[in-house]
Amino acid sequence: MLDAVLLFREALYGTLVIAVACSVLGVYVVLRRIVFVGAALAELSSAGIAIALWLAGQGLALGLSTHPIALALLLTIAGVLFFGSGSGRGRIPPDATIGVTYAVAGALGILFISKAAHGEAHDLFLQGNILGITRTDTVVLMGVAIPVLIAHAAFYKEFLFVSFDRETAGTLGYRVGFWNLFLYLTLGLVIAFAMQFAGVLLVFNFLVLPAVTGLLVSRSMGGAFLWSILSAVAAAVIGFSLSVPLDLPSGPAIIAVSGFLALIAFGVRIGQRR
Repeated sequence: MLDAVLLFREALYGTLVIAVACSVLGVYVVLRRIVFVGAALAELSSAGIAIALWLAGQGLALGLSTHPIALALLLTIAGVLFFGSGSGRGRIPPDATIGVTYAVAGALGILFISKAAHGEAHDLFLQGNILGITRTDTVVLMGVAIPVLIAHAAFYKEFLFVSFDRETAGTLGYRVGFWNLFLYLTLGLVIAFAMQFAGVLLVFNFLVLPAVTGLLVSRSMGGAFLWSILSAVAAAVIGFSLSVPLDLPSGPAIIAVSGFLALIAFGVRIGQRR
């Protein structure tokens, strides 16, 4: 088992970078009840990747502008600006707007990937191909994750304040709109790059399940972030270690472990209440 994991150690390193970055942002996603915003952004990113693959198959690739990362970023940032600006608060409820975005982006992604030169790669499109992550990919992921994590550490108080007490934050002079948009931008940036390697299911998993585990286990915000990171890392390592020697899909294996850890955390929480 160890030999198999060592063989794909670069893939594991890249997966760990994605796990840590997503698990930190996931605490905000879960607590602010914007889980489906994360899902919608993931689908927008995947739609960008699918469109890029379709353009390449049609011989219409135009260099960097149609690179999967570039188009994923473009659509994700568009979604970030839309959701982060508070759009959809009129007659149409925000949940409906998010649902429409999720459904349409998901459908477009499937349609374009089915007509791409390698339409059979639909499973990889959904699950990613984390075993294919290289050292260069890991460096790219770190180049995105590290600045995002540093920003969240530096502005920890601001993010928490505007997330959970917007009225008071505004009264005290905090630029609520700016910090809200900043949070969405960091979320969109991480999702867009992670999607290229991990796929919709695994990225959504790292955004939600580790955060749920952390919030169930810990009674403090600092503890919630710590436990979220630890559970994401544990799920990645255990899932990866089981999937390679047992010839299982790595993404679903990691998700299954994440779900198991969340169930344990739920049991611990029930035990604490008795």
